Amino acid sequence: MNPHDESRLAEHRHAFLRLLPRRVETIGRRLHRFLQEGWDINGLALMHDDARFLGEACGRHGLDGASGHFRQMQELLGETLQQQALPDPALGERLWHLVEDIGEAVPVSSEPAIESTAARRIEHAGRAETPPPNYWRRWGDDAPTALAPPAAPEPVAMPATAAPPPAAAPVAAETPARSAAPAPPPRSPTAATPTAPTAAPPRPAPASAPAPPPRQAPVMNESSPSPVAAGIRVYHLTDHGPLSLELDQRMEALGYEVELLADAEELQELLGALPAHLAVVDAAFSDQLEAIGQTVRAASERGPQKVKLVALAEADDIALRLSARRAGVDALVVEPNGANDVLKRLHQLLNPGSDAPYRVLIVEDDRSQALFAEGILRNAGMDTMVVLEPLDVLQALHQFNPDLILMDLHMPHANGMELTVLIRDQEPFLHTPIVFLSGESDPDAQFDVLEAGGDDFISKPVRPKHLIAAVQNRVSRHRALENRRTRHTGRHPDTGLHDREQLLESLDALLDGAGENSPGGALFLEIESVNLLRDRLGLTALEQLLIHVGKLLGERADPTPVARFGDGSYLILDPSRDEAGLEALATQLRNALVQHPFSVQGHPLRLRVSVGICALRHRFPDQAALLNAVERMAREARTQEKGLKRFEPVKPTEAVREAALVKQIREAIALNSLELLYQPVVAVAGSDDSQYQVLLRLRGADGKLLPAAEVIPLAERGDFILDIDRWVLQASMKLIRDRRAEGRPLRLFVTQSALTLADPSQATWLKSELVAHDVPGTSVVIELRLEDAAIHAATVRYFCDTMVDDGVQFCLSQFESGADAERLLDELPLGFVKLARKYTSTALSGTLRDELKVLIDRSHRRGLEVIGHGVEDAQAAATLWMSGIDFIQGNLVQQAERDMDFDFQQAVL
Repeated sequence: MNPHDESRLAEHRHAFLRLLPRRVETIGRRLHRFLQEGWDINGLALMHDDARFLGEACGRHGLDGASGHFRQMQELLGETLQQQALPDPALGERLWHLVEDIGEAVPVSSEPAIESTAARRIEHAGRAETPPPNYWRRWGDDAPTALAPPAAPEPVAMPATAAPPPAAAPVAAETPARSAAPAPPPRSPTAATPTAPTAAPPRPAPASAPAPPPRQAPVMNESSPSPVAAGIRVYHLTDHGPLSLELDQRMEALGYEVELLADAEELQELLGALPAHLAVVDAAFSDQLEAIGQTVRAASERGPQKVKLVALAEADDIALRLSARRAGVDALVVEPNGANDVLKRLHQLLNPGSDAPYRVLIVEDDRSQALFAEGILRNAGMDTMVVLEPLDVLQALHQFNPDLILMDLHMPHANGMELTVLIRDQEPFLHTPIVFLSGESDPDAQFDVLEAGGDDFISKPVRPKHLIAAVQNRVSRHRALENRRTRHTGRHPDTGLHDREQLLESLDALLDGAGENSPGGALFLEIESVNLLRDRLGLTALEQLLIHVGKLLGERADPTPVARFGDGSYLILDPSRDEAGLEALATQLRNALVQHPFSVQGHPLRLRVSVGICALRHRFPDQAALLNAVERMAREARTQEKGLKRFEPVKPTEAVREAALVKQIREAIALNSLELLYQPVVAVAGSDDSQYQVLLRLRGADGKLLPAAEVIPLAERGDFILDIDRWVLQASMKLIRDRRAEGRPLRLFVTQSALTLADPSQATWLKSELVAHDVPGTSVVIELRLEDAAIHAATVRYFCDTMVDDGVQFCLSQFESGADAERLLDELPLGFVKLARKYTSTALSGTLRDELKVLIDRSHRRGLEVIGHGVEDAQAAATLWMSGIDFIQGNLVQQAERDMDFDFQQAVL
């Protein structure tokens, strides 16, 4: 080997050794996340690829020990992927120990960190400090709050071996920061405890350190990019500017695996060792773009996938565009308006099929030719409709609303040029691309086609690749043009909906001039259970449904402007109607959607819709206040019979009382002075088991006990419901522990808010509390309301699935017949259902009695026990008993009390 090759090999080895510890640490963090939050098959495939490429690179650079460990990891993950199964706890422990072994085998880099020259001003301290390079990027919580929630993939239950996350240690500004990771499953006693080098996965922080706040999920809205699947690896060649900082934080929050690189040589080395899905190049490296493009092309040719190249530009320049073209840049983002613009382009680049499929209308009288073209385009992921009779084309246009028309030239009754003229006479299809497909070879005839309004001419026989490319290019340009036209006109060409930003600007103008006697207001219309519809229908079918909904709303509300606000929500702004008129409009629009016979994938679908109403006369201080209020009204309208709710400001006396009550609740939490009452839950057939419903009470300033119904809504609005729910659970577990010590086992039904169960740390917290109090999970029944569970079904299901292995049981209260109830019975691991009050009243109609019997029978068939709640008299108890009820709770049995001396052995109803 000549000296030049030796020098180049040494450089490559040095660069690889510098990057390897960072990659090992990333693998460790990812594996730890899987152990804590559940396995993800896509993440496992990514780890498998990492292990393969890093193992091969370690072998090339003489790191035989690390290479062997990587090969073991690759084999273990390969077997798992081949079996299409998720790792069991034992395999999870083996993988973690392999990561530890790799960390020990990787040499510690002796290269000093490059000090950053940027100083961060600490305002309240009166001094400036210089943090280490990329210090602030290490903390996801410092990312700016995004605007709207992502639909996250359904989490998998946590393996039993996963350790609870410990607290994060505070990090001094002068020390390079790393995200603290919880402890792995422990090694066996015989295993040596390694000394962790910098490459090893981070160790847990001291238990005394305060726990970090959970990372806030990114919130998405119509202008935000949709979330992508976790596991997309991104190499960002960055100059660490403000835009880059925001972009990296937002990418990490959305689930990208982001690696920050300082120079093009580092990018080249890392691409050679471990391919990526995406390479992002900041504007500061524009002069190196062509060389970077060659590096990316070479990596794409060697690796299993094409590496997409994205370049950022601070200004539009033809020389830069030429350079980007020669470099093979997949997306050049010129003068981006913040990170959101870049993220939208990344999403479009990585998910080319995420938009609605291209719709192509094929007008061809030869059936075999039509089916041939249809097969090609359908295999390319497009939606097609074939018209064999040319005179049916106008009806098909309005029915199918195509993005492009593929037209034969010579057909009976009407040729392609005649049909083109007729189509161009239709205003909605004036700009729809028309591509002719014909065996005509006469250049004059082809010119006549283009003169008649055609956009392209493809000669038969057509090559499939040529047909697909022609259609895709035309449709993509057509959609881009329509989007631009939408921004200029303020209305969507297909649905007629207004641009949201322009509508919000109009709202600002109306708010500026609003007074007590001003007309006008806003409606917030929401399609209920959109997340469940997405799971059931899929993203593409849901988007088509929402387009149909938007078009119907736009037609029914016209001329009142309507804008799509988010997934399944719409904002209507009316400047002239009074409150009665706003309510009439809300009723009209809601009825139009509820009664419309939508059809999705050939199946009928009825929508549930709720509408919030806010009049401008209430003089909201700003746009955000009105939007928060009208959205809250839509949420609360779900419980209203009409599905509508009008905003009414809190009266001054009520506001004062509410503020005083909130203060009192906070003080009660701090002083541990909330009170609990207990009401027995009695088996109708008799039982020795002692079980009570836990009822929260707050003693008011006048000495009276306030019920939970007055406390919980304030706590949920004030964001301290988690503190109250945890206080109730801890008090309940202490009571269970004490009774068990006395030989008197006890089961308690404890109501919890769905907001508490949605907290990402709640399951871990409850597991640790059960262990700390030495209380079996079977002694606790978590109770939640049916309506809350329906709204927060995904997070509630995750919490329940996580706690099932600990024996914790679940009860669905306010249970009644309906689609939500049936769905939740299938989705949640329930042990009990507690009937709604309408089934436990004194005099039930014949219809309700029949409904009650069916409800109890269905619950029993699913292995659930049924509780009659709020039973006040013997007649109601008798009706429940004859219907097959299992338990009764209410004042008929015993009023709620502090004492727990009820004799369950003698209680037979």
